[in-house]
Amino acid sequence: MQFKIRKSQISKLFKANLFRDTLWILLAKLFNVVMQAIYFVIVARFLGAENYGSFIAVTALASIVFPFVALGSEHLLVQYTAINRSNFPIYWGNTLLLLLINSSLLTIGLLILSPIIFPENISWLTILIILLADLFCLGLLDISSKAFISTNFVKKFAQLGILSTCGKLLAALSLAIFFPHPNTLTWACLYLISSAVIALIGILSVNHIIGSAQFNISKLKSEIKTGIYFSISSSANNINSSLDKTMLGSMATLTSTGIYGSAYRFIDVGYVPLFAIFGAAYTKFFQHGSSGIRSSLGFAKKLFPFVVGYGILSVIGYLVFAPVLPIILGNEYADAIAALRWLAPIPCLAAFQMLAADTLTGAGFQKSRSIVQVVAALLNLGLNFILIPQFSWKGAAWATLCSDSFRMVGLWIIVIVLYRQEVKMAKSS
Repeated sequence: MQFKIRKSQISKLFKANLFRDTLWILLAKLFNVVMQAIYFVIVARFLGAENYGSFIAVTALASIVFPFVALGSEHLLVQYTAINRSNFPIYWGNTLLLLLINSSLLTIGLLILSPIIFPENISWLTILIILLADLFCLGLLDISSKAFISTNFVKKFAQLGILSTCGKLLAALSLAIFFPHPNTLTWACLYLISSAVIALIGILSVNHIIGSAQFNISKLKSEIKTGIYFSISSSANNINSSLDKTMLGSMATLTSTGIYGSAYRFIDVGYVPLFAIFGAAYTKFFQHGSSGIRSSLGFAKKLFPFVVGYGILSVIGYLVFAPVLPIILGNEYADAIAALRWLAPIPCLAAFQMLAADTLTGAGFQKSRSIVQVVAALLNLGLNFILIPQFSWKGAAWATLCSDSFRMVGLWIIVIVLYRQEVKMAKSS
C-alpha cells in the first residue's frame, strides 16, 4: 500500500511541467558536463598544477563575492515574476542596474586587496581580467538565466547554459592550438573573451524574447534588504565550497591548490542532477510556500526519494572513480585521487541541504536560511585557518565536510521547528 502511495506521488510530480523542465535542464547539464570535462582537462594539462592553482585561487575568491553583484535581486526577479508575469520589466531593470554598479565596485575593491590575498607571482592584470569575467560577465549571464527561469522559458535557460560551456571549450581549444607555452594570463584573456560574448548574447536574448527593462528606484530601495538576505545566503554557500581554495593558495602552495581544485572540479559534476531537479522546482517552492511552510515541506517530501537515492549513488561513484584522475589529467595530479575520495560525501550532503534550504526560501524564511549558512561559513573559515597550515588540502577537506554537515543539520532543525509552530497555530485557531 505504501509503495502504491509513493508511486502515485512520483507520478503526479512528473506528469506536469516539472518533468519537462527537469529533463531540459538535466540534458543541458549532462551536455555541459562533457564539454566542461574536455575544456577542464585541456586547461589543467596545458597550464600545469601551479598555473592552474593560480587561476583557481582567483576564481574561488570571485565566487565568494559573486552573490553580491546583484544583491540578491535576481532571486526577487524569479520570486515576483513567478507569481505575476507583469512584474518582470521592473525587476529585470532593477537587477541590471544593481549588477552594473556592484560588479564595478567589487572588482575595484578586490583588486585593491589582491596584494594581501594572493601570492606575488599572480599579476594584478591576471586578477583584474578574471574578476571581470567572473563578476561582471558571469553576473550578466546569471541574471539572464534567472530571467528565463522566472518566465518558464526553461528551454532557453538550458540553451544559454550550453552556449556558455561551448564558449569556454572554444577558449580552451584556442589555448591548446595557438599558445604552445601558455600561462595563467593567457588563459585569463581567453576566458574573459568567451565570457563577454556569451553574456552579451544572454542579455540581448532576454530583451528580445521576454521584454525590455524598466526601472523603479523606489521599489529597488524598499526590497534591497530582502535581496541582501539572498546574497548573504548564496555567498555563505560559496564560502563553504570556494574559500578553501583561496586560502590554500595563500597559506599552502599553488600546487596543492591545483590538486585540490582539480578534485573539486569532479565533485562539481556531482551537482548536475541536483541543479537539474532543484532548478526546475525553484519557482514551485515559491508557489507552494506562499501557503506556508507546511505546503512547501509537502512539496519537498515528493523530492525526498530522489535525494536519498542520489546521495547513496554519488558517494559510491566517487570512491570507485577516483583512481581514474591521473589517467585523465596526468601523473602530476596523482594526489588528486585521495582528495576526491575525501570530498566524496559533499554532493550527498548538498542534496539534503538544498531540499531544506529551498523549503525555507519558498515559505518566506530566507533570513533563517541565511543565518545558518553564515554560521557554517564562519565555521569553515575558522577550521581552514587552523587546519590548512598543518594539513594542507586535507585540512581544507575536513573543514568543508564539517561545515557542510553543520549546515545540513541546522537547516533541517529550523524546518522542523517552523513546521511544528505552524501546525500548532493551525490547531489553536
